[in-house]
Amino acid sequence: MLVVIFLAMLGVVGVYGAAQVRAARKALPAPGEPLRDRGEAVRRVLKHIQRKTSKELEDGTAAVIQGTARAIPGVPLLRSPLMGIECIGYHLDIRATHLAIGFLVPQLREEARCVPFDLEDEHGTLRVSADGLELAITDGPIGRWSPPLPPEIAALLPPQYHYWPVTVEEGVLLPGAPVLVCGVAVTELAATDYRDGAPHRVLRSTSTFPLVASSDADLFRMTERPILPEELRKRR
Repeated sequence: MLVVIFLAMLGVVGVYGAAQVRAARKALPAPGEPLRDRGEAVRRVLKHIQRKTSKELEDGTAAVIQGTARAIPGVPLLRSPLMGIECIGYHLDIRATHLAIGFLVPQLREEARCVPFDLEDEHGTLRVSADGLELAITDGPIGRWSPPLPPEIAALLPPQYHYWPVTVEEGVLLPGAPVLVCGVAVTELAATDYRDGAPHRVLRSTSTFPLVASSDADLFRMTERPILPEELRKRR
């Protein structure tokens, strides 16, 4: 996939392409198999790609936009699987506590879901599509459990993992929270706008560029040498 090539240019190990609103679940690793970290892949894109405001972002171009997540009227919110928090999106990460090959811990389950939302900055509002959106929130509260696991956690894992000590992290994207989103800007007509022709701007994924989002606090500090999206294409 071209998106995987794009991530490789950043030195990223990860897998893109899980469609939303379906849960983005990876195959369970065999015991000791090194983790292929989708969350870290999302974070690296947001950390290293050039940032712009909604006003500076032209149609057909990509950048990281920093703003505030706003719920869209009429779009039902989600409920996080463990804490039961009403939210725009959530990221659940369950891992074993022992080290595997490469000093990584096996990831037993990952689930990331997000609904469409509006991204508002000081210059305007962009609609963030849910199609292909990869959400990663890795600074949520972490809990550690030893067997026997609580029923609500055991229910999320295959039986062979019910006797493993695990850590559980569940991050949520709430309405009104600061968020970073990277995607390609396009101008579209909303389904209800064809009669009056009112356009709105949307951030989407393409065959060559991912659509990713995170509210991790450390990502809001910009890198000293951001990468221009067009520079990535030249490296291919």
